[in-house]
Amino acid sequence: MAKKIKLFLIVVVAAMTFGVFQFVVADSVHAEETTQNAIHLQVSPTKQKLSLTPGSSYVGTFKVHNAGAAPFTYKVSATPYSVTNENYSPDYTGLTNYTQIAEWISFEKETGLLQPGEVAEVAYTVNVPKDAPAGGQYAALMAETSDGNAENATVAVVHRVGMILYAAVPGETRESGEIIKNNVNTFYFNPPLTVNSLVKNTGNVEQTATYTVKIYPLFSNEAVFSNEEKPDKEKQLDVIPDTSRFNSITWEGAPHIGIFSVEQTIEFAGQVSTNKKLVLICPLWLLFIIFALLFFIIFWLFSRARNRKREATRENAKKSAKEEKED
Repeated sequence: MAKKIKLFLIVVVAAMTFGVFQFVVADSVHAEETTQNAIHLQVSPTKQKLSLTPGSSYVGTFKVHNAGAAPFTYKVSATPYSVTNENYSPDYTGLTNYTQIAEWISFEKETGLLQPGEVAEVAYTVNVPKDAPAGGQYAALMAETSDGNAENATVAVVHRVGMILYAAVPGETRESGEIIKNNVNTFYFNPPLTVNSLVKNTGNVEQTATYTVKIYPLFSNEAVFSNEEKPDKEKQLDVIPDTSRFNSITWEGAPHIGIFSVEQTIEFAGQVSTNKKLVLICPLWLLFIIFALLFFIIFWLFSRARNRKREATRENAKKSAKEEKED
């Protein structure tokens, strides 16, 4: 009986080992196939700014890259570009007075085939109507493909990337806006330390908001964090007309405990807003200990004062009793 049980265990272990081996091999093959058939579509640049004249044409180019390991056929198109909320979630379908440019754009060649590592330069033309409205116009030049176009692909997944066109038509343009919020919290239970803001563009052309954040230790003039040396794209944001844009800047390396001087300056639409505060970072458990200690100290001082008052009352009573006895 013991031999049968031993043989059974050996068979089970062998089966499990073979199963794990099959799983690992299958998983490796799947990963290899995924890598080999991966579609990696890129567009550059990601943004262009144009100055347009009514009744004229503008010719521009952008590049489509095959940065993956499989060939694919791409297609280019122009779509409106707008946003749906303060976090600037992009909208490529909504039509507004500021997205008419999508109808003015045509391409020299709308499709093409790219081998791995190849780059195609795509030419586009903007035919500006004579009655084009003054102000900003915004569109996305999109390039898309799918895994179904790749050799040996089994599932068709659409890949779509784009370049945003920021165009300006001369005329009665307005550059106006407001800084709605410049927020620096005074207390954080845990890092990171984050400041945020909200600006609103009330004009008819895009405007750039510039954010500068500096953080100093309590007793030092040497900043432990500053975004001044970072690329412009990390401290400057475009705000298109009739939208509000929320922004947050985070100090990822903030310690768990500390007191800092935090300053955020926002420049937008000719306005400057600076908010400077002392900021405390303190864990909840430490805060509880501090409050408990303060409570104990206050309770001890109150008890001590009350006992002293009682002792003084007793001494006065004894003194009064002694004086009455002497009289």
